[in-house]
Amino acid sequence: MNDFKYAWNVWCNSWTITNTTERAQELQHILAQNFTYTDPVMAVKGVDQINEAIQQFQAQAPGITFDATHISTHNNRFLVKWNMLNAENDIINEGSSFIQTENNKFKDITGFFEV
Repeated sequence: MNDFKYAWNVWCNSWTITNTTERAQELQHILAQNFTYTDPVMAVKGVDQINEAIQQFQAQAPGITFDATHISTHNNRFLVKWNMLNAENDIINEGSSFIQTENNKFKDITGFFEV
């Protein structure tokens, strides 16, 4: 992937965008057509489903942001360690995401964190 950090920042920022149309437009720039996302509480496919999942997450946890603490990469695969921050920038959870890319877009993201 040519610019992983840019795409990762768009991904993290998309979790803060409350306008569903704007968020979908941002996600379409970085997600492959056959995109899948899984974590301990959800499994979705495509821009529409992740957009809906993000909206539901925002309703349950307003003001949450994510901050990457470490990124490892090889062969179009990325491992990102991150912190979940509340509105006061306190760490409320930490986790990791494993990302596979295809044609310079995210094809699959698998998130790992304590529920």
